[in-house]
Amino acid sequence: MGYHDRYIEKGVGPAVLFSHGTLMDATMFAPQLDHLAERGYRAIACNSPVLTGAPAAHTLGDLVEDCRTLLDDLGIETCVLAGMSVGGFMALEFALAYPERLSGLILIAATSKDYSAEEREAYHRQFDKLDLDGMVPRDFAEWVAPFCFGETTLADNKPLMDHWVERWSTTVPARAVLHQGRSWLDKDDITARIAAIELPALVVHGEEDVPLPIDRAEAMADALPNATFARVAHAGHSVNLEQPAAVNAAIARFLGRLDLS
Repeated sequence: MGYHDRYIEKGVGPAVLFSHGTLMDATMFAPQLDHLAERGYRAIACNSPVLTGAPAAHTLGDLVEDCRTLLDDLGIETCVLAGMSVGGFMALEFALAYPERLSGLILIAATSKDYSAEEREAYHRQFDKLDLDGMVPRDFAEWVAPFCFGETTLADNKPLMDHWVERWSTTVPARAVLHQGRSWLDKDDITARIAAIELPALVVHGEEDVPLPIDRAEAMADALPNATFARVAHAGHSVNLEQPAAVNAAIARFLGRLDLS
């Protein structure tokens, strides 16, 4: 099974564009798209270009330009941009490069900080194993699951984890994940730069996030001039999937405060 859709779209109204994290795809935002479409928004989730085409090396800057091109192609002048993990890293860079295209920013399981040398070495060692043909190996999918989901989900919602382990190992090309990982592993700490982002921002983070401990998200929220922080209990890195009701409520409250006319 391949990825043929550049994006998934539901509803009409002010545009909210979602960008997914490493290993994931546009379907990870199904709970958010349904919720927002029912409430008068044009909700769009895009697939990373490494899923819709041949996996290739790229940077966060490349992802910014791909996002801008998608907005142009969809005829969207301004939107609320929501990014999860690497999607959030991209969203911060997008806000710095094209603030006039945004009316708000939603950062899910993201950080403005860089990774330590120890973290970079450990992640590179694992991701480098994915320089191979075919889909993500099952053993890698099972290894990475506890990084993607919190301890509550692992204990109480095994079907959610099993769904994604199966999806990674049967539909996601290994080299797509390799290049996704390399796009952010050596990223810079841009915490000082994001003080220039005056847009209203919502930072959403799970208390059980393993790869990005919540204090890193709190530091990002503190550095943003106009940010609201939503701390979500019983959720890890894939917070919007693990606790969709809490995340949807936080997003709806945030959007309700914006002038999107």
